[in-house]
Amino acid sequence: MEIYLIRHGDCFRSTMEYYCSEKQTMNPPLTSKGIEQAHQLAERLKGIAFDKIFSSDLDRAIQTSNILNSYVNSNITITKQFREIDMGEIFKKPWSEFPDEYSKWASHEEDIPYPNGENGADVWNRCKQEINSIIFSDYTRIAIVCHGGTIRSIACGILNIPQQRRFYFGLPPENCSISIVVHKEKDFFLHSFNDYAHITK
Repeated sequence: MEIYLIRHGDCFRSTMEYYCSEKQTMNPPLTSKGIEQAHQLAERLKGIAFDKIFSSDLDRAIQTSNILNSYVNSNITITKQFREIDMGEIFKKPWSEFPDEYSKWASHEEDIPYPNGENGADVWNRCKQEINSIIFSDYTRIAIVCHGGTIRSIACGILNIPQQRRFYFGLPPENCSISIVVHKEKDFFLHSFNDYAHITK
């Protein structure tokens, strides 16, 4: 099975205007640039057959998925399992209010959670549940449209790399980049990562 990990297009900067109290996370939509990036992505992939597209339930991922699907004519399953990492209090307060936590987090020596939020292992554990269901299906190729932090955590998870090392996968992964994971028998292979050659900057 091939799993295409796709980051959403460029979106508006996360400000309190875009904080979703229902989902308790930032939920900005795509910018006009992000919409164009999603079309460039879809143009590149339009000749590839996807059994299904899985999307994070955040607007920027759903918009990207819908544009992609308009070219590849698959079907979309929306799930919160592929959301971006929950940054907890950092959604509403600056790191300066958490100096001790920031010092530990910024060193990337441990998989430190955001204050009242998630760490990389939390993200991988929820993504792994969904991925395990996917790999036991009869799909040949699927796409997961999600987020930079999510893709980093999945990469570490499938390669059994400590989650604090996820920050060294991309700076972060580029908008509408493609990373391909291959699942064969019982193993995962990171076949490519952060391919965005199709995107016009």
